[in-house]
Amino acid sequence: MKRIQRGPVRGISFKLQEEERERKDNYVPEVSALAVDTIEIDHDTEALLKALSMDKIAGVQVVAPQAAHTDRVVGGNYRDNRRRQ
Repeated sequence: MKRIQRGPVRGISFKLQEEERERKDNYVPEVSALAVDTIEIDHDTEALLKALSMDKIAGVQVVAPQAAHTDRVVGGNYRDNRRRQ
């Protein structure tokens, strides 16, 4: 990009670049990524929505948070842990 800003660059067509950019900007997917039936939230998010008076939103489902399972030891020497196994 810096080369283009300094001046003309051989082999690059600004018209083609602009057409490609416009083609990408005008793309509309068949199914929106935002179209979902239900949204799963935790209890903290539910409390936040209530505080914002948005607790009546349709499709919101409260689920219990899942604990992350990890075998890592925080601050442990990982190289040493590999030798023991």
